[in-house]
Amino acid sequence: MSIFADHFFGIYNLWVLMALYAVPILLTIILRKRVFEPTSSRFATSRSSREYFLFILSKFLMLFYFLYSAVIPIYLNTVITITGLVLYLLGFVFYSAAWITIVRTRKGEVFSRGPFRFSRHPIYVGSAIQFLGAGFISSSWIFLGLSLLVGISHMRNAIVEEQICLEIFGDEYREYMARTPRWLGRPVKKQ
Repeated sequence: MSIFADHFFGIYNLWVLMALYAVPILLTIILRKRVFEPTSSRFATSRSSREYFLFILSKFLMLFYFLYSAVIPIYLNTVITITGLVLYLLGFVFYSAAWITIVRTRKGEVFSRGPFRFSRHPIYVGSAIQFLGAGFISSSWIFLGLSLLVGISHMRNAIVEEQICLEIFGDEYREYMARTPRWLGRPVKKQ
C-alpha cells in the first residue's frame, strides 16, 4: 500500500468494478420499475434540511468516488489486492442477492427474505464491503480512506429509511426490526 494510487486511464481499472456495482440496480429498475414507489416520495420529504444536505453530499462523494475509480488500475499482485478482490466479490454477492430479493418480493411486503433475514440493510452492508474491497484493490491509503468514507456516508441513509418503513408498514416492520440486526448478524427466532 502507498499513499497514492497509480493513475492512468485504462480498460482494466477500478471503473470496471464500479460498473459491475451498478448492474443489480439497473436490472431491478428494469424488472420492477415502481418497486420503491411507496417509500421514495416520503424519503425525499421526511428529511430535515441537515439530513437532506448530508444525503446530497453523500451522493456527490459517491459520484467523485466512481469517477476517480476510472484512473486507478487494478493490479492483483499482492495479498492485500487479492484480499480486496475477495472482499469485493463477497460484498457483490450479498448486495446482488438483496436486489434479487427485492425483485422477487410482492409489492407492499416488507423485504424480509434472503439477505434481509441477516441484515435490515443488506444493500448498504454489501455496498460498504464492496467499497472496502475496492479500497484494498487500489493499493492506496487515500482511496481506501475515501472508500470507507463513501461506505459510511452511504450507510447513514438507513436510519431515515427505517423511520419511513415504520410509517408505511407499522407493526410488521417493528417485528422485523426486533428479529433482524440492523447491519449484520443472526436473526432472532420468532417466539
